[in-house]
Amino acid sequence: MVDIAQIKQFNFQYALATQQNLKDINLTVQTGDFITLAGNSGSGKTTLLRQLKRELWSVGKRSGEIMFAGQPLETLPQALSAQKIGMVFQNPDNQLVMDTVIQELAFSLENIGETSANIQKRIAELVSFLGFQDLLYASVHDLSGGQKQIVNLAAVLILQPTLLLLDEPTAQLDPIATKEFISLLQRVHDELGMTVIISEHQLDDILPLSNQLWLMDDGEITYQGPVADGLAAIWAQPALREFVPDVPRVFLQNGLMAPTDIAALPLTVVSGQQRIDQQKWQLTHHKRELAINDRPTILKAQQVSFQYEKNDPYVLEQLDLAVRTGDWLAIVGKNGTGKSTLLQLLIGLLQPRHGEIKLQGKKISKWAPADLFKTVGYLSQTPTDHFSYDSVRQEFVERARQLKRVTPEQVADEMLTKLGLQMLAERNPQDASGGEQQLIALGIVLLAQPQLLLLDEPTKGLDPIRKRALGELLTRLQAEGLTLIMASHDMAFSARFASRCALLFDGTIVAADEPYAFFAHNFFYTTTINRMLRKQLPEALNWEEVQV
Repeated sequence: MVDIAQIKQFNFQYALATQQNLKDINLTVQTGDFITLAGNSGSGKTTLLRQLKRELWSVGKRSGEIMFAGQPLETLPQALSAQKIGMVFQNPDNQLVMDTVIQELAFSLENIGETSANIQKRIAELVSFLGFQDLLYASVHDLSGGQKQIVNLAAVLILQPTLLLLDEPTAQLDPIATKEFISLLQRVHDELGMTVIISEHQLDDILPLSNQLWLMDDGEITYQGPVADGLAAIWAQPALREFVPDVPRVFLQNGLMAPTDIAALPLTVVSGQQRIDQQKWQLTHHKRELAINDRPTILKAQQVSFQYEKNDPYVLEQLDLAVRTGDWLAIVGKNGTGKSTLLQLLIGLLQPRHGEIKLQGKKISKWAPADLFKTVGYLSQTPTDHFSYDSVRQEFVERARQLKRVTPEQVADEMLTKLGLQMLAERNPQDASGGEQQLIALGIVLLAQPQLLLLDEPTKGLDPIRKRALGELLTRLQAEGLTLIMASHDMAFSARFASRCALLFDGTIVAADEPYAFFAHNFFYTTTINRMLRKQLPEALNWEEVQV
């Protein structure tokens, strides 16, 4: 195999950082590799990917060498770099610059000086390969998150790169859109021979496609090599086992396969089913306890309809929803179905066209804003909306002061500890990783000690370890009386922690039940473990519920 890129003794430190952000990086990328880059939030994955794309270099101190196609990356002509090294980002909206899909595709080619005839030819060829002719003249603003991300990928692919970098590209996509995107990525790799490096927290769908795994921790590469050996390395460190995908974890956790047999470890639903059938293993299911909630209703929506403009189609139509005090309701559904819109209606940021929403028996519109925002907390899908100050600690201190807490400094320190953010106390929140920003914004919201907490994709960008810690924290708060309503694409998180789940489709809630009954009857919107084991254990949802 030919080396397409090499990183030798590379170090990097952001301009205002007090320590190195990347340390002694030595990596080789061969033509045709499919590499998964994994590590906890803030470990340096995004920083590392950006070093391979010179146009995205941040201000800071660099040492060492990065080679691409046999020459130093810093000497690569700008036009060649733009074409040969493509990158897709986590947030689908951050990469779109034009109004329509065809303009977005043409924009990339116009920037490198392609002729009109060649632009038309390349667009025709690419759209035929990707199969989204019906979207060609659509407004990018009307696309779902999954469609936007496919357009972003297409705008990169139309330049015909040899190296494709992706930074958690499915973090904001629903399960179906995620699988569509990953399938498309597999085609790009297998049929076009493109070299891929993808940063991901959720490894279930990606590892089966990968021939290499890189692990990062605190700016260092702790493992690089074949996927199977990488899983063995992760399993050997109990603190990192949350990173092992659900399918192989069932086998490892229950001793069905020894770590020495790691090369034969199932990674997919079908290979897991086949292994269980071949060995005739009999598994048992241990449900978590779900208490019956007969407490009063805290929030009720009746016949709620909403449209953004008078002649627009309705986003929500005749929607009914009742949430009891102490519930944790997870609302799932496809990108663009109105989950975020519903949350904004529930907190009064938007007003319904028809119907009414009552909080504690009183119409939302009748609440004084100050009282409403003390009673209801709202975590936006864009955590940076919550930031106003230059350090994480200052964010917490100033918010505590606004809330007239007696000892704001002590309150801030307690929140830093509660969320495991002590190491970020003096960092500017804008410089934190996406997952860290989620936790910082949550801390700001929780300082008000709300009775009802609305969460819009709270696990977005979180690594598996922090995701579990978040679930356990919210579970403790729920036990203390907090009510939670969460919009989420994360089926495993919802199944593991929520007390009720609902499916939003075509503007209304079409199904709602406790997690076991809800997911056991779903075919697509369910967990990986449920897909693998539903013949033998129809209600099994997570690996920790399964035993031999």
